Amino acid sequence: MAKILSQEEIDALLTSVSTGEEVSTEPLQLNKKISLYDFKHPNLISKEQMRFLENVHESVVRNFGVYLSAQLRMIVDIGLLAIDQIMYSEFVMSIAPPGAIYVGTIDSPYSNIVLEMNPQLTIFIVERMFGGKGNFINNVRPISVIEQRIVKRIIDRVAVEIEKSWAPVKEFNCIFDRFESNPEFVQIIPASEPVVVVSLEIKLHGATSLMNICYPYMWISNIISRPEVQNKIMFGTKSTTEQERTVIASNLDKTDVRLKAVLGKSRISIQEFLNLKTGDVLQLDTTVRDTIPVYTSQVHMYNAAIGESNKNYAIQISSVITREDNDEL
Repeated sequence: MAKILSQEEIDALLTSVSTGEEVSTEPLQLNKKISLYDFKHPNLISKEQMRFLENVHESVVRNFGVYLSAQLRMIVDIGLLAIDQIMYSEFVMSIAPPGAIYVGTIDSPYSNIVLEMNPQLTIFIVERMFGGKGNFINNVRPISVIEQRIVKRIIDRVAVEIEKSWAPVKEFNCIFDRFESNPEFVQIIPASEPVVVVSLEIKLHGATSLMNICYPYMWISNIISRPEVQNKIMFGTKSTTEQERTVIASNLDKTDVRLKAVLGKSRISIQEFLNLKTGDVLQLDTTVRDTIPVYTSQVHMYNAAIGESNKNYAIQISSVITREDNDEL
């Protein structure tokens, strides 16, 4: 059976003919370590820059999760799933029509960005905001104009959180002003240009959905290539000075905190509730001598006694709930 020689073996045979030396036909072993490089998908973002982008979007994840939980009146868990550098054509092909795609603009430096949301999640949000239980439909359908306008408030909040998260690095205005259901109509940059896609995983109502934020790589590069940003990436942010701590503490001291004292609770039937009228008296499960719980931000922080001060109803703090005593802390 004939054997195909490599170029190195051919060169070695030609050399042996001229020198008269015997050459082994065993394959040549290279001592150099070979690493694969994908010329179609070159790594344009370093590991340090990738960690910097993760830190920036952790703020988006945290603040938007709190906002969405309040709007939907349920627990919403949002996590940063991945940050990938891909071609724009690959991002577009990953979206199956009909989709829920919002095209936005950033003014400084000017660029377009794309926010893509699962249509099932969009319909779930609309149903919850109208007071329904919320269900993830099996058959994906296009988003109606009314549903687009309702979800627009949620999308606008994402734009606000993007502005806030990038503010320490670069201040700009972000707005999502166009909706598309067909990804083929979303052409913000050439298909062969690289983009950075930030994927958020949203868990709610026992289901998991995704939300993607797509930045053009040229815009990301314009931001992170600045000397002050590079300094933060390489050496981190500077430590807080004593003056900054004083300013922060002063602002916190002036912050208003709402306290809620629960005088007592009572349980009645639906029939009794429907028959309530002016002048009816409900008996609570506490007396005037009992201590009552005091809440702040739905967390039990103090116990207090009921009293009177300057002819006004008042409470007197009798004990402080410690972290060990309260699982909510």
